[in-house]
Amino acid sequence: MTVKLYDIEPYDTYFDAIVLESTEYKDKTGYVFDKTLFFPEEGGQSPDKGQVDGFNVIDVQISGDKIIHFIDGELKVGDSVHGEIDWNHRFLNMQCHSAEHIFSRLVYSKFGFNNVGFHLSDNTATMDYDGFLSPEDIKALELRANEIIIENRPIKAEYPEPDRLKEIEYRSKKELTGPVRIVTVEGVDVCACCAPHVRTTAEIGLFKVLSFEKYKGGVRIHYLAGFRAIADYEVRLSTLRDISATLSAKPYSESEAVRSLNEDNKDLKFRIVNITNQFIESKIRNSFHEGDTFLLYIGTTDEVSCMDFAARVLRGLVPSFASFFGSDEEGYRFIIESSSLNTDSLLNRLKNELNCKCGGKNGSFRGSIELKAEDLIKNFSTIDTTFGV
Repeated sequence: MTVKLYDIEPYDTYFDAIVLESTEYKDKTGYVFDKTLFFPEEGGQSPDKGQVDGFNVIDVQISGDKIIHFIDGELKVGDSVHGEIDWNHRFLNMQCHSAEHIFSRLVYSKFGFNNVGFHLSDNTATMDYDGFLSPEDIKALELRANEIIIENRPIKAEYPEPDRLKEIEYRSKKELTGPVRIVTVEGVDVCACCAPHVRTTAEIGLFKVLSFEKYKGGVRIHYLAGFRAIADYEVRLSTLRDISATLSAKPYSESEAVRSLNEDNKDLKFRIVNITNQFIESKIRNSFHEGDTFLLYIGTTDEVSCMDFAARVLRGLVPSFASFFGSDEEGYRFIIESSSLNTDSLLNRLKNELNCKCGGKNGSFRGSIELKAEDLIKNFSTIDTTFGV
């Protein structure tokens, strides 16, 4: 069995151990030590980082009583090794995990919802609950979590004796047997947990919900805590500064400036589409001659509404048409219709000979094709009355 030093003193950063064995785990070779400070991937949390004898620790997994270390070097069974964890990574994880315990207890106490999923990696943290929380609920819970953080409550981890454990009411995602590690946030939460935690709530520093969405009948909350939350805030604030400078907007008026710009763009786009449609209609009508039964049109805009407009104009002039919109570099989207001719042979040819993605029925189909305009003209301007070759 590997002694879990992170259980004994999660604030230690280095240790010495003996290599007990080299083992295969999921097609990878790893090493088992008699003791370790490296927390493995467990309970939804990413493993610790660091070095062993100067080699980088790539991954840490747990299998039964063994903690397996995967490194970018080679060790020998029986060797004495020196390990050092990446303290910054460890502490950031502890801040986020301790914050989750506080928030999850608040959710359970106020709404009765259980934490049914937790994921903590280097840049993201999520919590899943089996009931829905409104934006107002989440805002109130976030505020209370930060109040508890400021109250500097002690956080303690221990393995209670079996008789005492029976008397403790604690949260757990599943039934547990054997020794159970209990993490207690004084006056707030008691929960079974395998991960390292900070000593007091004040060390969390800050808790911030980033976003949330409905998930499996409940809610998934994305959040960060501590220095990760501060780093995220600085990135977002820097982005906001750039937006403010670009739009010449004063602080706290950026949203209104963006809304105004969006409305201006919508109005401009509407006018551009109208002008483009006028051009399209003029071009189509100028190419139409009395008695024509088929028209080919090739346009350059990528606006879908213009493509549909062209189809309406063509449909009013001829019984059969092919309309293409796009560019030689990006390819073309198209609408092909006929109210009187058989389109099956053309559809098959497009799919089999021209490698075209398309589909439809009843004489009308749409798709995309990668051909240059000159090849489109070559292939479609001489279509005969059966839509054949």
